Amino acid sequence: MGLGYYIFSHFLAGLIAVVLGFFVFLKNYKKMINKIFALFSLSVAIWAISYGIWLLADNSISALFWSRALNLAAILIPVFYLHWLLIFLNKNKKKLLIFYYILSGFFVLFSYSNIYISGTKQVLQFPYWPQMNWLYVVFLLVSWVVIVLYTVYLLINEYRVAVGNHKEQIRYILIGLVIASIGGSMNYLLMLGQSLIPPVGSALVVAQPILFGYAMIKHRLMDIRVVLRQYSVYLSSLITIIVPALFLKGIIDKFLPQTEQYADYFILVLAITFFPAIKNYFYKVANKYFFSSLYDDREVVSDLSDKLGSTLEIRTIYEYISVVLKKAFHTKNIVFLTYNEEIDEYEINYRKDMRRVSPRSFVGSESLNKKFVAKNKPIILSEILKLEYKENKQVYNLMKKWGIEIIVPLNLKDKVIGLLALSKKESGDVYNDTDLRILELIGVHAAMAIKNAQLYHETIGFNVRLTNEVEKATYKLREANKKLKKLDQAKSEFVSIASHQLRTPLTVVKGYVSMMLDGSFGSIPVKQKESLKKIYESNERLINLVENLLNISRIESGRLRFSYENTQLETMVESVFEELQESAKRKNLKFEYIKPKVKLPIINIDREKIRQVIMNLTDNSIKYTEKGYVKIGLSLFGDNIKFCVTDNGMGISEEDLPKLFTKFTRGQDISLVHTEGTGLGLYVAKQMIEAHGGKTWAESDGVGKGSRFCFVLPIVSVIRHEEGVA
Repeated sequence: MGLGYYIFSHFLAGLIAVVLGFFVFLKNYKKMINKIFALFSLSVAIWAISYGIWLLADNSISALFWSRALNLAAILIPVFYLHWLLIFLNKNKKKLLIFYYILSGFFVLFSYSNIYISGTKQVLQFPYWPQMNWLYVVFLLVSWVVIVLYTVYLLINEYRVAVGNHKEQIRYILIGLVIASIGGSMNYLLMLGQSLIPPVGSALVVAQPILFGYAMIKHRLMDIRVVLRQYSVYLSSLITIIVPALFLKGIIDKFLPQTEQYADYFILVLAITFFPAIKNYFYKVANKYFFSSLYDDREVVSDLSDKLGSTLEIRTIYEYISVVLKKAFHTKNIVFLTYNEEIDEYEINYRKDMRRVSPRSFVGSESLNKKFVAKNKPIILSEILKLEYKENKQVYNLMKKWGIEIIVPLNLKDKVIGLLALSKKESGDVYNDTDLRILELIGVHAAMAIKNAQLYHETIGFNVRLTNEVEKATYKLREANKKLKKLDQAKSEFVSIASHQLRTPLTVVKGYVSMMLDGSFGSIPVKQKESLKKIYESNERLINLVENLLNISRIESGRLRFSYENTQLETMVESVFEELQESAKRKNLKFEYIKPKVKLPIINIDREKIRQVIMNLTDNSIKYTEKGYVKIGLSLFGDNIKFCVTDNGMGISEEDLPKLFTKFTRGQDISLVHTEGTGLGLYVAKQMIEAHGGKTWAESDGVGKGSRFCFVLPIVSVIRHEEGVA
């Protein structure tokens, strides 16, 4: 073959490697795996392009320079590939990487010396073929051969245990590595003086970036589809605008040169006016013919929020979510499953465009709940088997029978509401990273809407039961119950407003601000980012306020439920201490945990609620102490366990002390210093402790003399919870 074949094939390989590395880097330039892949692609590009330039050289000096340049890049290719593959396979081989980076640096240092490449000579049709010296042989054996064999070994082992999409990714990586290694190694024969076989396979190096690119687009390897589709749409739009604009300008310049200045402004205005419409047109074309999910994520979330905020009917909520998902992802089937915590079972509650299936339910596995559902992250079906093969095989087979491709948890805080399951896209494309992120956000919105609807229907059911009871009572009781009914109706309306009208928009605000801070809508200047953080923090305070209001409503209506567990209170307090250390450190406070002198007995309490009390009391002391110290401690106090938090902060006046634990009451001086409180935290804390049979109180020597907040839990009455007495 002539030199033209080698020159063209290597320039092509270099171009593909540059484009591939560029798009991967743009996808997420902050992630190490993307950075290393970009460096690997750049090394391949330098090698391939230097190869082409070397073959174009017309003298030995230029040829020697570019042959050394391509071999310098060849030093970097194996080590960058090894680094990338170890990250991709999640292998911790830090010492091995350090060794090869140091070794590669040594080879790079001598890559332009005669002990690495001794010179060039005529070999076959190549007038200036480089000849390796002894140091190049060392590199070839110690670095290139070892890394290729080792990475092939790693990929084969991983391929044996991989499933689904991950298996396909490994297949193309392995094939690309083998083909590129065989093709690239043909260059070494001529460098060693073997002149019988020309390096016709050198062009096969292009197989690696091509197969990598195919795996990235088809099988979600590092998922560059989002970046690729965005740039393709914008590039097509710009070309469509620029080409006619240049043509129009050429005509005007030729026939109406005197209007050139005004014509430029006219063309610019036309281009700006028509660009949005042309861009939207290309989005539609790309969505229809090239990409299956080319949607505006902000529009999807906004559309769903508007729909969910308009109803409290569960079936209507399912319909709205299904419509939005169908429009965005072009999925074939959609299934909603509800979770029964008592029997740990998921059951189909609603299905869209899905035939009747049997069975309609399955029991949740511990690994599935712990490693996937509890983390509130969408998961591709094939990845379920990576958790615990035997334990999740039944779930996997059932989902496969239903035609499910992806599962989205529906969680509200730590409470599992159910699952949202989607089948494959009509185009057959896999769900990409953007799809997973949007589905995660949709899952949060869906869980909130479904829970609100459930609370609404519970309220209606409660009112019906209350009406029946009133009808059975005597006239005197009826009159009394009429007042109770009005109060209950007011409480029901309050619960509905607080949970639906407040929680839903607050969650939407939190979602948008979180996406903006994460850079989903583009980069944000530092100054604006600080303002967004303040908005996020204020929104969090509003969410906490709504939670406190709901807790009060549940307490006063007798609907607050407790889940008792055996608990070592010292461990809980130590956890709160560690969590709040950073807050105290920011205020330069001395924050101290005084551990009990003897080990305290294990008690049976609602762990989440008591932890909330400890967290609130401690956090309050940190907030209202400008300088000095905050101390927390546990001790035995007769038949009680006593917790206290002490500070030398602003203190409490004698008039304010008796009112601290009542609703919507705050100390006069406190409200002036810290304006963000609501006067609900201490009231909720008091109710939680008293529900456990305990007592709360506050002590202070006066304004400016610090304060001390304490509670006690009676050990005897707490133990009775275990016996079912309390």
